[in-house]
Amino acid sequence: MDHRAITLQRMQVFCAVYEHGSFSAAARALSISQPTVSKHLRDLERALGMTLFVLDHGRITPSNEAGWLYHQSKFLSEGVRELSKRITRFRSGAERQLSVGCVGMLTRHHLPQAVARIMEQMPDLNLNLWVQTAIEQLSAIRAGQIDLGICVGMVDCADLHAVRIGQGKLVLMAPKETAAAARMHVTPQDIVDHGVGIDVPFDRPLGKLFHNWLDGRAPSQAAGRIVAYSLQLMVPLAQQLRRSVVIDSFSASAIMEDDMQLVDLHPEVTFDVLAISARPLDQLGPARDLTQALQHMLAGTGCGTRQQE
Repeated sequence: MDHRAITLQRMQVFCAVYEHGSFSAAARALSISQPTVSKHLRDLERALGMTLFVLDHGRITPSNEAGWLYHQSKFLSEGVRELSKRITRFRSGAERQLSVGCVGMLTRHHLPQAVARIMEQMPDLNLNLWVQTAIEQLSAIRAGQIDLGICVGMVDCADLHAVRIGQGKLVLMAPKETAAAARMHVTPQDIVDHGVGIDVPFDRPLGKLFHNWLDGRAPSQAAGRIVAYSLQLMVPLAQQLRRSVVIDSFSASAIMEDDMQLVDLHPEVTFDVLAISARPLDQLGPARDLTQALQHMLAGTGCGTRQQE
């Protein structure tokens, strides 16, 4: 007997025919053609040296050998069905968990849309989300506390896996009554001479980009200086205090008020959006899928211009 000819698929076909009582019903149950069912049975009978079904007045009748074989092997078919159910649940996110940290600038629009997409694909996924700075995310990834971090700008992550998924840029947001708001663009010298009303910390990813753009020079500073260590604070502070601030294009795109003007920096300052993880993303399942969904959202927004619904 050729043991290699006794395959799992042939045993599944045999069990289906035995249980359903016909080739056509077995074919429907397995989503294969009736000729395929007939061929698998012929090949199995040849390998076993047994006659499993007898055609009697247009109907098939299982032989004694078939009854014995079914009771010996039905656990295979049952096991495959159970495995199929578990795979379906696994693909829907059951018993799986994903922990994600993200910078605040992407939490207003892009991340929620990406989350909605992945939850539609994997409705049983357990998802934990944090709004974190890049520094907090890198620390959490290295400690095994989150699976995926979404950072921007100049990030020190040589020991981790980083994938570029989008791009944004820096802009100046200025009250419309100020001279800066009337400009087509502002240069590093403009900032050095006149400063900004709310400073960006130079030790943060976007602050490093801004500092490099200034060529290491410090903006003019006046009394009452404010340094905002959170992007989420910068826009409302600038609006409330009527001060200018350099912010990212994603945060700027969410501005609805008419009393603030966005002014380009010249030369332009762009930054990458990075998906960062401890292992390659293609090994991380849900993290990979969320990253792809977020990348799709970012692809339609250029350098931060909000995607139209």
